[in-house]
Amino acid sequence: MDILSNIVAALKAGERVALATIVSSSGSTPLPTGSSMLIASNGQRIAGTVGGGSLEANVLAAAKDLTAGGRMSVLHEFGLNEPESADGMICGGNVDVLIENLQPDSAAVFSQLSEFREQGTDGLLLRRIDSSGLVHRAAFRLEEKHADAHQAPGSWLNDPSLPGEKFDQLVQRAHRQDRVERVRTGSSELLIQPISGIQPLIICGGGHVGRSVSKIAAATGFVVTLIDDRAEYATADRFPEAARVLAANWKDALDAAGVTSSTSIVIVTRGHQSDKEVLRLAVGTPARYIGMIGSNKKVLATFDALEKDGIAPEALKRVHAPIGLSIGAVTAEEIAVSIVAELVRERRRFTSASVSLSDAKNRNAGGAS
Repeated sequence: MDILSNIVAALKAGERVALATIVSSSGSTPLPTGSSMLIASNGQRIAGTVGGGSLEANVLAAAKDLTAGGRMSVLHEFGLNEPESADGMICGGNVDVLIENLQPDSAAVFSQLSEFREQGTDGLLLRRIDSSGLVHRAAFRLEEKHADAHQAPGSWLNDPSLPGEKFDQLVQRAHRQDRVERVRTGSSELLIQPISGIQPLIICGGGHVGRSVSKIAAATGFVVTLIDDRAEYATADRFPEAARVLAANWKDALDAAGVTSSTSIVIVTRGHQSDKEVLRLAVGTPARYIGMIGSNKKVLATFDALEKDGIAPEALKRVHAPIGLSIGAVTAEEIAVSIVAELVRERRRFTSASVSLSDAKNRNAGGAS
C-alpha cells in the first residue's frame, strides 16, 4: 500500500479526501483485493489505482458523491463486463469497493501503518463498519499479533462471536495470501487488510547471477541495494532497477547499506574467498535472511573455515546455503528465480529450514550452486 504517505499528508493538511479499496472480488478482475486509490473531494485521483478504465471512472464518481453527501462510507459492487481495451478483452468479474470519507482523526492510524511499513514491518489495518456506515479503524504490528491483535476481538471489536483463535486464522490467511478478509460480527462487518512492510534486499555481487536476482527481486517488491567491491560492476547502468548501487570494500559497503532486522542479504560474489568474507560480515548483522550461493561442498568448506576463525556454529545456523529453492536451476536466470522464490517464501512466513554445518552434510543439492 504505497499511498499511505499520501493519505497522511492529505489528512494532516486538512484536505477532504476519500479512500477507495477493493475488499473482495470474483471472476477475472484487473487488480487484487487491497488495491487502493486516494481521491480528492472534486473526484480527481490523487494516488493509487483500483484498476483503471470504466471501473476507476465509476469509483471516482461514487467517491465524489460520497464526499458531497457527507456520508462516512459506502460499499459498491461493480460488474466488469465491458471491453476495456482495443482488442476487446473483457475482465468479466465483479469487485466490491469500500469508499471511505476520511476524517482528520484517521491520520494517527495511517501514520502508524506508514511507520510500520517504513521499518520493514508488516502491519494490519482493521476496519469495523457498523450498521450506520461508520468505519472504526485500528492498526496493529503484525509481528505482535500474538500480543496485541489477539486482544482485538475482545477489547476493540467487543464481540464474543469472533474468538481469538478464529481471528488469528483470518489474520494468517490474509497475510499469507496478501488479501483482504471480510467477516460478519453481529451487526457489523470486519475487514482485515495486511499492509506489507518495505523489504530491503542487499545483493552482494554484481555478476550475472546478481544482475538477474536484482531484476526479478525488484519486480516482486523488494527494494534492492547492489554492492560490489569492483566499481566497473557496481554501476547504475547495470542495475537501473536498484534503489542504490554501492562500490566499496565489502565492510564499508555493508555498513553504508544499513542492515536492519527487516533486511535480506544475498551473497553471490565472484568467488569462494569473497563469499566467505561477506558471510563473515553478514552473520554479525541483524538481517532477517542471509543466503549464500554454492554447492554443498563449498558451503561445508566455507562453514568449516569460518568456525576455525572463531565464528560460532549458532551464527551459521540461520544461513540459507546453498541458497534458493531446489528447482534444478542451471542458468544465471534460473538460479535467480530459485533465489527470489526462497525470498518470497520467507517474506510470506512459510516454514523454511536454515542450514547448519551438521545438516548440510546430509542435504541434497540446493536450488542454486
